[in-house]
Amino acid sequence: MTCSAGSTVLASLQACGMDTSCIRRLSREYHPASRTAQYVAINDANKNLVLAMADMGIFSTHSFPTYWSSAVAGSKPKWLVVDGNWAERDIRTWVQAGQRHHARVAFEPVSVEKSARLFCSGSAFKGLERLGIYPHASVDLATPNQYELAAMHAAARDHEYLGDAGWWEVIDALGMQGARDRFVKLTSAGMTDAGIPQQAVQLLPYIPTIVTKLGGRGALLTAILERDDPRLRDAASEPFILARSFGDHPDVGGVYMRLYPSVEEVENVESVNGAGDTFLGVLVAGLAQGGRVENLVDVAQRGAVLTLHSRESVSEDLEALEKDLVAAAGNY
Repeated sequence: MTCSAGSTVLASLQACGMDTSCIRRLSREYHPASRTAQYVAINDANKNLVLAMADMGIFSTHSFPTYWSSAVAGSKPKWLVVDGNWAERDIRTWVQAGQRHHARVAFEPVSVEKSARLFCSGSAFKGLERLGIYPHASVDLATPNQYELAAMHAAARDHEYLGDAGWWEVIDALGMQGARDRFVKLTSAGMTDAGIPQQAVQLLPYIPTIVTKLGGRGALLTAILERDDPRLRDAASEPFILARSFGDHPDVGGVYMRLYPSVEEVENVESVNGAGDTFLGVLVAGLAQGGRVENLVDVAQRGAVLTLHSRESVSEDLEALEKDLVAAAGNY
């Protein structure tokens, strides 16, 4: 980051007690064209986003792969969140840094356009490894909204990720033929007609856990279950078992799909900006404490609601969720 805007961001983070040691400042002398990333949003009378303007060029024009890998190695995170603001090649570099240093990786798509960067064309990552496929997936979790999910699926299809032999092996093991009635039962006819559960399932070999944010309709969790996953034998989980694998795949046990209704019908929204980021932040905070996604979604939704009521990008009241988050994370 550079300039006074960068200094302001750093000061704000430090005032909140956050660690800023891994934030890299770029010198005007060596990086004269760099500007600290900035984002301006215009909302309508109902506080919904109408227009957004972003200058994120600093992410896509500067690459420090050795520094990034060193930072991940030094901090040893349990989870590494990579977002779509980075250039395609750098997204892949961050993902590989997480894998190399044994961190779980979450992908935040950011926007419809940027969400497709995870599934870039082969020419964009020449010399880098391709995305791994379950059970060796490079990305463990993604939290797109339904439009970002569609863009990710389209990019994966157009760039032939959905034709890979390894992808077919996992999809065949899931046994999803003729699954429309099951999709409707677990979601709705409208969501099924929009292709939301189908797209999520088809991306599972690359991202084994996907939480699709649906605004006022809640969130849809779609996940691959390992062969020995206890949810396959748990009566309480039975309503959410979309499919069971009856093949001989050594790792695939089935698919878990669960629609979480919205925790609150939100009125008097201050701003929708930052709600999705808050959702992911709370979710990953719980995961880093050893929690399971299915136990954390509702707490993450409550975090998003707090931000919807806040004028800040992220609600200053999130601390109120700490006890609930710890409890949910401990509910194995």
